[in-house]
Amino acid sequence: MNFSDKAAEIATMNSTPLVSVIVPNYRHEKYLEKRLSTIINQTHSNIEIILLDDGSPDKSEEVLTAFASACEKVVGLYVNNSNSGLPIKQWIKGVSLAKGDFIWIAESDDEAEPELITTLLSILKDNPSVGMAYCDSEIIDESSQIIARYDYSSHHYSDDGLWKQDFFMKGRDFVTDYMAYRNVIPNVSAVLFNASVLKKNLRECDFKYCADWALYNRILLSHDIAFTCIPLNKFRKHVQTTRWHNKKSYAKELREKFTLLKSLRSAVGLNKGAQSNINSSLNFIFSNRHKFKRIEYLCSQIAALDNSLITELYIFGANDIAERAVETSLTMNVKPIVIDTFKAGQIFKGIEVLPLNLNSFNAASAVVICSLSYQQSMQAILENCGFEGLVLRV
Repeated sequence: MNFSDKAAEIATMNSTPLVSVIVPNYRHEKYLEKRLSTIINQTHSNIEIILLDDGSPDKSEEVLTAFASACEKVVGLYVNNSNSGLPIKQWIKGVSLAKGDFIWIAESDDEAEPELITTLLSILKDNPSVGMAYCDSEIIDESSQIIARYDYSSHHYSDDGLWKQDFFMKGRDFVTDYMAYRNVIPNVSAVLFNASVLKKNLRECDFKYCADWALYNRILLSHDIAFTCIPLNKFRKHVQTTRWHNKKSYAKELREKFTLLKSLRSAVGLNKGAQSNINSSLNFIFSNRHKFKRIEYLCSQIAALDNSLITELYIFGANDIAERAVETSLTMNVKPIVIDTFKAGQIFKGIEVLPLNLNSFNAASAVVICSLSYQQSMQAILENCGFEGLVLRV
């Protein structure tokens, strides 16, 4: 179905539901003004705004206070004296205060197109079985420049272009086929929830990195999901983003994933196919439990390269491993060449991704293979074409 065709209809309907917009903030002073402007400029105007600050050490409170004084849509500003340490606590506080029929948790460092609420609201109103609807996301950097579309691909499943078109899916099927492997809902800012469904499933937990994933799974075990391929959400990626890791945080996230998947495995009503997928996911996580150590070792190899001997540094594969590789090379004042056949033309860490062109390599080139699952096949590509330069592997 094509959800975008109905996006304009909601503005002219007699019934215009109240949407509660919850803005949880921590240390995002520099992004708040832009974020708040993308909220008040939404085409759906029947909104209430609930502002939350989790003990930010910057001037976030000043920005939020000024906005609350100037905007009649703001129904409350709540500031913690100290940081709670868990984003889910702020979600729970905001949702408990929400009076709307639908809820948008608009994270404070993201942005949105004006039609986000209107478009997702039309989906939810027309599909009562849908507990949550979300849109595609573009990744933006600290200066709000678009650097990529969100990448939903995984070697665990073949999406067959699923996210290139609008879709409606049974929630349990979505969990079985996709969420059992990874959280394919990039961030909560892209989601509009049915308020009653969210309130029923949102609960306290000690997850820092996977609380949103666990919440989505609970909702989808009893409600359907819908998606629009229009990129209405702008997901900002920067060094303060929760997903950026050090050794300690990476280990914590792995433990959370194990706990989440083991809990999901015992969920009532999941079929044998779901159980098999969850077991496969658990095995993959276990086999990659030392991934962070391997990435750190890879970065140390890059840092040790002799720039006088290496004429060109290629980063093979545009993914999370490649992010660290690019950052390391840039600290050495070396701008790498990022190559990836499937993501050619995208902007990755401010660098245009080029297609694989083996003719451009020479003996003084170094290639960093950024993959755990496909590194042998990527190495074979280089060897079969007679590449004689240095190859670094994670």
